[in-house]
Amino acid sequence: MPQKEEPEYDKLYKIRPLITSMNTAFQKGARNSSSQSIDECMVKFKGRSTLKQYLPNKPIKRGFKIWARCDSSTGYLFEFEVYTGKKDNDTEFGLGAAVVNSLCKVLIEEKIENAHVTFDNFFASTQIMQSLYENNIYSIATLRSNRTSPDTKKSDGQER
Repeated sequence: MPQKEEPEYDKLYKIRPLITSMNTAFQKGARNSSSQSIDECMVKFKGRSTLKQYLPNKPIKRGFKIWARCDSSTGYLFEFEVYTGKKDNDTEFGLGAAVVNSLCKVLIEEKIENAHVTFDNFFASTQIMQSLYENNIYSIATLRSNRTSPDTKKSDGQER
């Protein structure tokens, strides 16, 4: 068991081999389509766990948060990650960008031609969309008009 102080500590170390083998099987079971979607989903859980999240505005209010990359037309699950809490490396572009980068890593490595990834405003930022574009992945996202982020400010501090 890794110690909590170690940098490679993983809260899911006991089931990490299962998660990895499931993601590998999902990838082998289907061919990556050109249109995919990234979103969060909740697995209902009422017990005690440090991984349990509370989202009051969702239909499932308490449970495990899971990030998923799925086929946009069939809903086939290509890859998923269980949210284990805030990490230090999430701060460069934000948690949403870190999730998108992680889930799109396979698309970048396989160099899928004309891949399109869709996600909602939680994940959206100009930095992540530019990063995906530089790796030949097109992205579409919903935006909030009142969202403040470093890339939406003018040099004088005014909102664009």
